[in-house]
Amino acid sequence: IVEGTGGIDNHNDNPRVAGLELISSSSVTTYRRLKHNNGQICFLWQKVVRAAQEATSFQDFLDTQQYSLTSILRYEKIFGPGYVSTGGQGTTTEFAALLDLQPGHRVLDVGCGIGGGDFYLARQYGAHVLGLDLSTNMIHVALERAQACPELAVDFEIANATTRDFAPRSFEVIYSRDTILHIEDKLALFQKFYKWLQPGGKVLISDYCCGDQGLTGASDRFQAYVAQRGYHLLSPAQYGKVLEQAGFVQVQAQDRTEQFIKILQDEVTKTKACRDEFIQETSLEDYEAIVQGWEAKIVRCQEGDQKWGLFLAEKPME
Repeated sequence: IVEGTGGIDNHNDNPRVAGLELISSSSVTTYRRLKHNNGQICFLWQKVVRAAQEATSFQDFLDTQQYSLTSILRYEKIFGPGYVSTGGQGTTTEFAALLDLQPGHRVLDVGCGIGGGDFYLARQYGAHVLGLDLSTNMIHVALERAQACPELAVDFEIANATTRDFAPRSFEVIYSRDTILHIEDKLALFQKFYKWLQPGGKVLISDYCCGDQGLTGASDRFQAYVAQRGYHLLSPAQYGKVLEQAGFVQVQAQDRTEQFIKILQDEVTKTKACRDEFIQETSLEDYEAIVQGWEAKIVRCQEGDQKWGLFLAEKPME
C-alpha cells in the first residue's frame, strides 16, 4: 500500500509504504518439551509505515546479501557443520569451557546463526538454550536442523536483540559470537544483558574490532570495507570499557587477533585443499569469494586495522 499525506496516493511526491514487519518468529517451547516437536512456529507481525526509499530493512539486507541461503551454506562449508562464525567447533569448545555451565542453566545466544553452538551447549552441558538471530534464513536453517534432535532443550527465535526484551534474571549466561559488530549502541545492548542476567551470571562475546588507532586512523581500504558491511567497530580496550559502563565486573578484554589469523590461515588452507569438492558443492564464484575474502582479512589483521576480541564479564552478586 502506498500512502500519501492526504490518504492513499500513488502519485504523491513523498510516498510512504505500509506493510507488515516481522517482529519475531520462534519455535513453541511447550510443543518441544511435551511432544518433542520442534516444528510448531509462532509468528508476530506489526504494521509499519515508512518512506518508500526506506522500505528495505536491515533484516532484508542480511537475508538477501550477507546471509542469503547461498552465503550461509558457503560459510558453513568453511567453518564446519552447524557453524557460521570464526573457528567453528574448535573455538566453541574452547570458549564454552570458560563459562562454568551446569545442567539446567539458561543460556541466551545473541546472533546464534544456524545453531551449531546451541546444540553443542545443550548436548555437552545440559543447558537450556534460546538462540536469537535477526536473519530469517539463519533461523529457518536452525529450525530444520533442530528436527533431528528434539530431545535437546534448544529453541530458536527470529528477533532483534536491540528491541527484544526479557524479564530480569532470565539467564545464567549470555553468549554471542561475532554478531555485535552489527549494533551501533553497544552500551544500551549491554545494559539489557545486565538486566537479563542472574546475579553472578556471565557474558561471553567474541567480535570483530578495529585497531587501537580507531576506525578514523585506519586505512581507506578498511574504512570502505566497514562501511560496505555496515559494521560498528570498537577497539578491544574500548569494548571492555563499554561492558564496565554497563555495570559488569571482572571484565576481560582479550586481543585474540593472532589466534584469529591462525584460524583464517588454516581455513584458507583447508578450502584450497578441497577446491574441486568445494566448487562442486557451491560454485567457483563462492570458492573465490571465500579465499579472497579470508586472505583480505589476514592482510587487514597483519596491518593492524582489524582485530578480533574475546570478552568475558560477570554481573556482580548482590
